[in-house]
Amino acid sequence: MRAFAIAVLSISTVFAQNQCPQKCTPSQKLYFSNCEKVSVTPPAGPAVSCGVNLGISGDFLYWTVRQDGLFHAVSGVDASIPAGSSVAKGRVHDLNWEMDPGFRVSLSYDLPHDGWELLGRYTWMRTDVANTTRDPNLVSYWSINGNDPLKAIHSSSAKWKLHFDGAQLELGRNCYLSQYLKLRPHVGLNAAWIDQSYEVLQMDSSTTDSMKLTQDFWGVGLQAGLNTSWQFLYQFSLFGDLDLSILWGQFDLNRKDTTTAAGVTTSRVNVAVNPHTFEPVLGLAAGLRWEDWVSDNRYHYLFQAGWEHQLWILQNELIKVNGEVGHTGDLVLQGLTVRASLDF
Repeated sequence: MRAFAIAVLSISTVFAQNQCPQKCTPSQKLYFSNCEKVSVTPPAGPAVSCGVNLGISGDFLYWTVRQDGLFHAVSGVDASIPAGSSVAKGRVHDLNWEMDPGFRVSLSYDLPHDGWELLGRYTWMRTDVANTTRDPNLVSYWSINGNDPLKAIHSSSAKWKLHFDGAQLELGRNCYLSQYLKLRPHVGLNAAWIDQSYEVLQMDSSTTDSMKLTQDFWGVGLQAGLNTSWQFLYQFSLFGDLDLSILWGQFDLNRKDTTTAAGVTTSRVNVAVNPHTFEPVLGLAAGLRWEDWVSDNRYHYLFQAGWEHQLWILQNELIKVNGEVGHTGDLVLQGLTVRASLDF
């Protein structure tokens, strides 16, 4: 009984010590009393004086947008070549990928709680690429209208268009991990609308085959990530960003093939499907940043330039018919991103 009383007295003493005493003295400890203000990862702002806690930014994008599985013809194939002969070496013909301009705008608000920040972002990107090839030893990479894949053609052209619109809503906190290293973990929502069309036109001596595929995707889902800033001078830093999203969405897929011979057009393939699915997205960015304050710290401005990647895993869901392989893959948006921002 005496031992039990001593144990109760000891526990009561510990709880009493954890309440706010008259005077708090710093010392090595495993916990802090209620009267002590603890800042393990102090907010890193950027904070301004006498401001409204808003931030705006604009990005200029100079990206290339590419998708796997859009080959349209193969040269160096001749099913009628005599035995003992060898056809000239050919290649698989893809689209002529290009760099295209785009933009991104963001608006942020610093919440009055522990340095949290609410940020909204919109991204706009468009691309339109094509390719035409002519070769005496050419076959299609598609079974257009159910044709034999080894059917000889003498010309093939393909064009692909993509419209990308993305929106994110993030809750983040920029904080110091050390004197020169800042981290900004964030969570939120990611939404996207990606519309694309792919057309192929192929001709031989007597017929013209055409194929038109469309793929419209919308999706929304959770996003989480980490932004880092590695300060090596007062105004200069290196940044590196990583984020991962999983979107739940729907594809609207259509395909129509036709063959025209002697003025008569025949369509043997006319298909549509609207599946729901998950879409994983990985984002990476890195570059150089410069920032400073002006007007007695009333305004903070920032300029940065870097390289950015977005990987949309297995985004290519274009309709394939029996025998068509090699037409699946990922959508990649990557290139130069230049940003200017103002906090006030």
